[in-house]
Amino acid sequence: MAQNPKVDDVKTEQDLINELHAQLTNFWLLAFIIVSIVVFSSWFYHVTEKWNWLDSVYYVVVTLGTVGYGDFVPTTDIGKIYTMFLIVGGITTFGVFAQQLIKRQQLRTLKRQLRHVEKLNKD
Repeated sequence: MAQNPKVDDVKTEQDLINELHAQLTNFWLLAFIIVSIVVFSSWFYHVTEKWNWLDSVYYVVVTLGTVGYGDFVPTTDIGKIYTMFLIVGGITTFGVFAQQLIKRQQLRTLKRQLRHVEKLNKD
């Protein structure tokens, strides 16, 4: 038996809307994680390396951005070890965040296309 295409479109659109809501939740969770990494890491360098707050935040952002100017370098062993984990964890988190941004945009585009097809089907 053939199914009504309009019923399938509604189900597809509802599934898409649910996926968009899930992606939005993931997006904000990842944004929170990134901000938390910057705040905690800045505090860490402020305490362990005795850098001022601006230098600490600057170092974290430059490191996570994979720029690494070299004007600040951890001198303590714990600072060096933490930096290795920060680089791996931070780049991974930013990669997942970028993936979520792309997927979110793709879902929005698909939603617009489905609405356009639905509008054409009505005409």
